Amino acid sequence: MEKVHIENEIGRLRRVIIHNPGSEIEAMTPREAERDLYNDIIPLAAVQREYSKLRDFLRLVATTYELTDLLEACLSDERARLQFLQEYSNIAPIAPIIDELMTTSPKELAQAVLTGIIAPRDSLARCLNPHCFVANPMPNAYFMRDSLTVVGSRMVSAAFAFDVRMAEAYVSRFVFLHHPDFQNDGILIDGPKERNRLITIEGGDIHVLSPSILVLGISERTTAFALDRLARRIARSTESPMTIFAVDLPKERATIHLDMVFTMIDRHAALAYKPVMLGPRRARVFRLETTPQGKIHYQEEKTLFDGLRKTGIELEPVLCGNGHPVSQEREQWLSGANSFAFAPGKILMYSCNTHTLDALSAHGFAIVSAQDFLDGRTRPEEYERLAVTFDGIELARGGGGARCMTLPVEREKIDM
Repeated sequence: MEKVHIENEIGRLRRVIIHNPGSEIEAMTPREAERDLYNDIIPLAAVQREYSKLRDFLRLVATTYELTDLLEACLSDERARLQFLQEYSNIAPIAPIIDELMTTSPKELAQAVLTGIIAPRDSLARCLNPHCFVANPMPNAYFMRDSLTVVGSRMVSAAFAFDVRMAEAYVSRFVFLHHPDFQNDGILIDGPKERNRLITIEGGDIHVLSPSILVLGISERTTAFALDRLARRIARSTESPMTIFAVDLPKERATIHLDMVFTMIDRHAALAYKPVMLGPRRARVFRLETTPQGKIHYQEEKTLFDGLRKTGIELEPVLCGNGHPVSQEREQWLSGANSFAFAPGKILMYSCNTHTLDALSAHGFAIVSAQDFLDGRTRPEEYERLAVTFDGIELARGGGGARCMTLPVEREKIDM
């Protein structure tokens, strides 16, 4: 049995969960794309080709788990399978077919949960639409970050803002409660149980900078009420004071989560989208000092970078789009500020964001294609600072980047 542990954003990655995009991607029609939170429909073969570079590189540097395999393993226990189906029936009308689903093999059931369960033949819904699902496909499941976040050795189970994604929270929460590789100290927020109109929170808005410092986004998908609740519970669970920075993001499509405008890339550097993080119309930032008893003191800061400096964390902003007025907006839309650190100063990101890569190069990052590592031409250990690139034009249409597609469950400790 292994315990999960995340107390920073950049320590060497030990274990990570991902999900390979599957047929759930092509169950979506153009009319359904917006409802499913996509910018457009995407061809499965192209998505899988792009995704394979991320997946295969991660396998070189860390222990990598596939969500479908984890779900299958947990469903192999008959009692756990029944519990999952009964809980899942809270959001999908599967109660009449639970007995039938209980006879399905764990492998087939895990696949069906992710790719969709067709409505029974004798249902009115099936009569009206032969392609009707009683449990919808999960085309957003490859954005693993959003459904669950590890904070220290505890977890935050997402309370998704949109109904279309809540099934993902049920799946990831079930895995963390039943799989022996993810032992933990409990749930800080139980999204499936606590979600309501005013309490929504998603993993893209949760950044763990140190054991005592978090940065959280207040976005169109994470509310201030949820942030207050999380702040108090973290402080009480750790029985120590916490410093939490809340960034009040614009409530719009381009800035759905904090990691679309800010990601850590090294001990003293972060990718940042200037208009939101540093510009004259930048997002407001509040510093929350939380006592072990859960009391909170609020103070507004000039910028996130200024606030972090007061805690001893000096971050140099590396600008998305290299700060160019047009390039920064275009590349931010394509997740140019959304990178994933697999070690201090070593990140993964989309190759299409060329101006952002220029900015990284100017800050000492070597720009190397993931394929070079997969072919054995070079090794990550040979670089002090490194940006590993992979194609992501189709992946980006889903609305996220490398950080969105990874759920780290264990990193090495570091000194900030």
